[in-house]
Amino acid sequence: MNAGFSNLATLKAQLLAPALQNRADWDPVILAIGRGVANAIEQFCNRKFMFAIGLMDVTQGERDHWYARCHPVTQFTKVELRYFRSDPWTDISGQPLAADEGKGLIHFGYTLGRRPIQVRITYNGGFFWEQIEPNTAGYPTAVPDEITNNPAGLNPNDFMLPAALQTAWFLQCRKVWEAIDKLGTKITEVGSNTRNASEALAGLDFIPMVQEIIRTYKRYQLT
Repeated sequence: MNAGFSNLATLKAQLLAPALQNRADWDPVILAIGRGVANAIEQFCNRKFMFAIGLMDVTQGERDHWYARCHPVTQFTKVELRYFRSDPWTDISGQPLAADEGKGLIHFGYTLGRRPIQVRITYNGGFFWEQIEPNTAGYPTAVPDEITNNPAGLNPNDFMLPAALQTAWFLQCRKVWEAIDKLGTKITEVGSNTRNASEALAGLDFIPMVQEIIRTYKRYQLT
């Protein structure tokens, strides 16, 4: 299962001693940490990371370009406009569009219009990582053909989750894991960062190294 930026087994290998990795006692907590940290990284970076087909971004039309929320992009499949919310979407995909799929950039060729006009961009993109558990049917997961033979002509390796991003996720998950009183036996004690509430909550902040890494993946695009 998807634990954030890996399957659960991979994350457990980062947090637990080898003798404990086959136990399921802490699986719900570890899963919550992994997904919570991944979501926090996405919020910080103002983007989504997981590869998907048929993604849609809807934004204001008073612009001449857009950076997709999830990239790199294998292909932009449709661009549509509407003026009012009750109006049907009008396909303008045949207009003079240009794209840099590696950066998730699509350029419309001109400013599409003024508010409240909206534009909807449909595309496929994001990073791929293993989400199936070992010893489970389908493991290891085959890389989707949409990536292997992507219409953008990008190197398929460009769509693999960057090691630096996964490492930042591991580091932050470890920080949160260390801050938790895993057995719930120290609630009345003080003097340790695994037991003091304020210090434990501080573990939810990005550590400096993590922040430096994920800063390079930030998407600078206003909605």
